[in-house]
Amino acid sequence: MSGLRHTMMGLLVAVAPAAALAQVAGTASLDPAEPPAVVQTTNDPDNRVSIPIRIDDKGPYAFIVDTGSQRTVVSRELADRLALVADVQVRVLSMTGTTNVDTVTVPRLSFGTTYVNDIQAPVFSGEHLGAEGLLGLDGLQSKRLVLNFRTGRMEIGPTRHRKAKDEPDAIVVTARSKLGQLILLDSHAEGQRVNVILDTGTEYSVGNAALLKRLTRKQKGRFSGTATMMSVSGHTITGQWGVMRKLKMGNLTMTDVPIMFADAAPFAELGLSEKPALLLGINALRAFQRVAIDFGAKRVDFLLPDQGALSGQQLAALNP
Repeated sequence: MSGLRHTMMGLLVAVAPAAALAQVAGTASLDPAEPPAVVQTTNDPDNRVSIPIRIDDKGPYAFIVDTGSQRTVVSRELADRLALVADVQVRVLSMTGTTNVDTVTVPRLSFGTTYVNDIQAPVFSGEHLGAEGLLGLDGLQSKRLVLNFRTGRMEIGPTRHRKAKDEPDAIVVTARSKLGQLILLDSHAEGQRVNVILDTGTEYSVGNAALLKRLTRKQKGRFSGTATMMSVSGHTITGQWGVMRKLKMGNLTMTDVPIMFADAAPFAELGLSEKPALLLGINALRAFQRVAIDFGAKRVDFLLPDQGALSGQQLAALNP
């Protein structure tokens, strides 16, 4: 499992005359210059995105949908309750490094009309997961994950054909795939090219050392805050905290993005240690009315809220 774990945005940068603006609905009132005491990777009950999962027709159980995890994970408590059969130990990569963990065999896991059989699932404490389990990429490959933040609903369905007609109000950003992750193309952080990975399991956005170096070339001390991140394994890492002024993804612009910089293990796993990279967390995605992540078609569709939904902060916009 590549445990890519799990921002509040600020003011509007630019907007086309007829473009809709986006705001975060229900985002926690966090001072972007003030780091949280501990950056949790999955267990904030207010921000996680979960789906009802059935195991051998028992349940449903609330699993966090984690596009940053290559494998589905089960809590120790649920594994014991269902008497899931123990399997071999495996070495798991989380945000804080590698750990040897037990696994169990999940004979049949289902969500909606989708079934996955014989999953070898790593087991972690429910206290650190913040849920009964995580639904990782092994349950999402060739699927289309739709996060509707307006209605609070999430859907997982088949990938859309590349020639399918785009929705009129959706902004499409294409991506490439590596180890099952989608890395957005044509993305820039304050004018610097950056590899952006959408991570629905991470509460806040995390940048790597290469991105920090690029953003501090002319202003060395700008990311002066300190934050500690706890992973699903219960281990922690400490990094720098601050505000990224502008993030562009295709035709979208976001501004004043709170970000933590840390030498998180998944960057090396993806071959991005030496290239500027960013894990865009769930609070950043809440700047949009809806986000559709299509793993099969290698694209992400962003839908901005309509003008009537605006009240207060304006956080994302179409590039003029």
